[in-house]
Amino acid sequence: MFISASEWVLGDRPTAFRRAREAGFDAIELDATPDVDVARLRDELAEAGLIVPSLCWAWNSESELGSPDPASRARAQAYLRASLELAHELGTSQLVVLPACRNTAWTLDEIRLRGLERAAASISEVLVDAPADVSLALEGLRRSESFLMNSLADSDRLRTMIDDDRAGLLADVYHLAYEELDPIESLQRYAEKITLVHLAAPARGPLLGTTPGVDAIVDQVRAMPGVRSVTLEFEVGDDDAALADSHRFAASI
Repeated sequence: MFISASEWVLGDRPTAFRRAREAGFDAIELDATPDVDVARLRDELAEAGLIVPSLCWAWNSESELGSPDPASRARAQAYLRASLELAHELGTSQLVVLPACRNTAWTLDEIRLRGLERAAASISEVLVDAPADVSLALEGLRRSESFLMNSLADSDRLRTMIDDDRAGLLADVYHLAYEELDPIESLQRYAEKITLVHLAAPARGPLLGTTPGVDAIVDQVRAMPGVRSVTLEFEVGDDDAALADSHRFAASI
């Protein structure tokens, strides 16, 4: 199991690489940026001594896999395809996927299922000729961020619609704390399908051994057979000491 720092909470890319390495990480979850100079990025990662187990979907409300707008879906498919290729070139095994980057519905006269159906069709079309060594980690968000997919049950519905072994679930403890009646029970229910875990305290702060309820979360993560990597995705600001403390805690998982 890889323990990664999340790029987006650490600053720009050079800063994120430096802080992750100095805190003791040997892995980092990068934002998916398909237009990057891959050869240069590989060199920078090698110099920092970091690998990339996962890439994270870039927030973009103009390019959404579940949108009723064909042009928006096409842009999202192009981004998905390019991100999968980038992951393949970096030796990255998972791409976090968000089907809708908005907290209000596209239209008020359709059920949410229609958006999931469009997202599943969009993803399935891309997977036909996508790299076979990169999997998807479908992420549900707090409804204040995205209206379409909020719980592990929602994510699993999309997974079954895609019907491809490369589709798995991302369990983000920060989101689960707000959207699941019983986060631990939900983790147990979907344990076989979860391949990536994001860790943060409910207020998006650092997760430490002293965080209330953390023992139950850690015990469950250890018991989930499909988890390939864990990403620490919390806001530490400029507090490098908190980042290092969080890495020491995560390494105990």
